[in-house]
Amino acid sequence: MATIPQDINDRLRRLEQELRALTTAANRRPALNQIMHGDVKIGEGGGLSVKQPGGAETFRVGEVGPIAGEHALVVRRRDGSVALSVWNGTTTGGQAQAFRIKDAQGHELLSEDVVAGGLARPHLPIPMSPAQPTNWPSTSSTSWTDLQVAWPEAQHPRLEVFAQAVGNGNGGDMRITVDGQVMASGTHNKPIQATFKIPNYEFGQHPEIKLQARAKTSSTVWACVQRMCGVAS
Repeated sequence: MATIPQDINDRLRRLEQELRALTTAANRRPALNQIMHGDVKIGEGGGLSVKQPGGAETFRVGEVGPIAGEHALVVRRRDGSVALSVWNGTTTGGQAQAFRIKDAQGHELLSEDVVAGGLARPHLPIPMSPAQPTNWPSTSSTSWTDLQVAWPEAQHPRLEVFAQAVGNGNGGDMRITVDGQVMASGTHNKPIQATFKIPNYEFGQHPEIKLQARAKTSSTVWACVQRMCGVAS
């Protein structure tokens, strides 16, 4: 069958349809709620902000203010109070920005010392023990005797312990138990310096930790835990 030639009107209508389809495709916007590949880069003093329906900001990274030019990170509660931040409120001096976690009243619960390193808060207690060993708890019994006991709230899966003992006569032995299980041992001339797992560890539990000692026949042994702290796995 012979090809029927198209007149100029047919050709114009076809070109018009193709042009309309091309224009629609060029103006079609991609989905703005997904990033499938690549990075999002915000520069030149910009920032990324997440706001509640009422307009209150709950998250911002970039230039956070109120100090112009400081780029940092702030996470806020729905009432606007700061929950977490990495900033220091200044752009001078090259001082590192501090990481801080705050409670709902604005008190710092956790923060770092950006000058010397380590913690700024919380303030950790440093217990002291008697300097004279004869002031330590003691026993002359040849059976295991409780000299010190603690029921801490477990927040780490392991314990680090340092304990010393002295004795007269033939001295004696000492040991650390947790819920009745012997975890570390020493003697009047061999201190306990050990790190061990808390048996059946559960966060927030209250294990019973004891320092026990027993003396040799006709002897006395003095013992004291001088350092004990929780450590990570």
